[in-house]
Amino acid sequence: MRKTAIFGGSFDPPTNAHYALGVQLSRCFDRVIVVPAYISPFKKAGAELDGAQRIKLLRDIFAPFPNVEVSDCEIAAKGTSYSYMTAQRFKEEGTQLYFVIGSDGLGSLDKWARTDILKETVEFYVVERPFFPVKEAELIAARKILNVTVAPFKGEEGSSSLLKVAVAFGKEREVVPDTVADYIEENALYRDYDYIVSAYPRFNLKKSRIDHVYRTAKAAILLAKLNGADTEKTIRAALLHDIAKYLTREDLDKEGIKFTPQMQALPAPCVHQLTGAAVAKKVFNECDEVIAAISTHCTGGRNMTLLQKIVFAADYIEEGRDFDGLDRIRQAVYDDIDKGIKLIYENTIAFLRASGQEVAPATIDAYEYLKSDKEKT
Repeated sequence: MRKTAIFGGSFDPPTNAHYALGVQLSRCFDRVIVVPAYISPFKKAGAELDGAQRIKLLRDIFAPFPNVEVSDCEIAAKGTSYSYMTAQRFKEEGTQLYFVIGSDGLGSLDKWARTDILKETVEFYVVERPFFPVKEAELIAARKILNVTVAPFKGEEGSSSLLKVAVAFGKEREVVPDTVADYIEENALYRDYDYIVSAYPRFNLKKSRIDHVYRTAKAAILLAKLNGADTEKTIRAALLHDIAKYLTREDLDKEGIKFTPQMQALPAPCVHQLTGAAVAKKVFNECDEVIAAISTHCTGGRNMTLLQKIVFAADYIEEGRDFDGLDRIRQAVYDDIDKGIKLIYENTIAFLRASGQEVAPATIDAYEYLKSDKEKT
């Protein structure tokens, strides 16, 4: 029996991860049908690329693979895309249909429309995504209502959120194929965060610091996905967290920002968390949640919001950092952000004390509070 894989998604835009998965599928199936959605029921309306653009880019990148085709069926239908309709459309005698999904979607299969039809027509083919392992409990629950197989390979990480950040830093080719990157550059697309990154020279950010901010934003996007946080606010907070790193008091005066006693009380390496919060408020008109996240990204603090935790942790574990014990801390943050933050506090306090540096009272207080709170539970 021939095996056909239906590879659906918004593809706004097609990423390197999409391409890599398409190539893997072409090796495992007789036929692969890539189906960009008109409007996915799990996505907001208002795509950056229209249907025709996505179809063309997908056909361009998969042109070398004769068993991969790109269908415009959902886009041509001009309505919300439901998988059971697509499955019925491609069902043929002598063919086993497989519907490809990422492991992060396994737990929500029970919310898909017409699972009764899906069970009769397709086998779900679950591809494990980085940092989203297939959970046994979710697999068991899904198999009670649908036919589910786990792919023998893993996918790569990629998203439109990551792309928008990469575009702002001129690194879009890290996220999308060259053909797609050319189109993005020619048409000035996905420029959501240019207004922040283009302001870095005004605030004297050095190249090494800008590179750190980019890596922190990447880590923050991942943590936002793992913890269900608001991705847009997370990105803005990450991009602005070090905005005042090199500002002097004279620079702050020029921006109309007063140097407060609270700023004065912090250890010198941490002052920019408060001056940065002030810049984010006055210059970028940021919301309170983002300002709060910037204001604690060095020291941490008691009862941090999820956004505060994400920016604090992302700043510490970003991929450019390298010291003994960091891999353990990274994994702890990925597994449980609260436990990971406790390790960050422990490591920070131990390092600063061993090197004779001042530990911010807020860090000690937050750590002691976290310890006592965990002991109670």
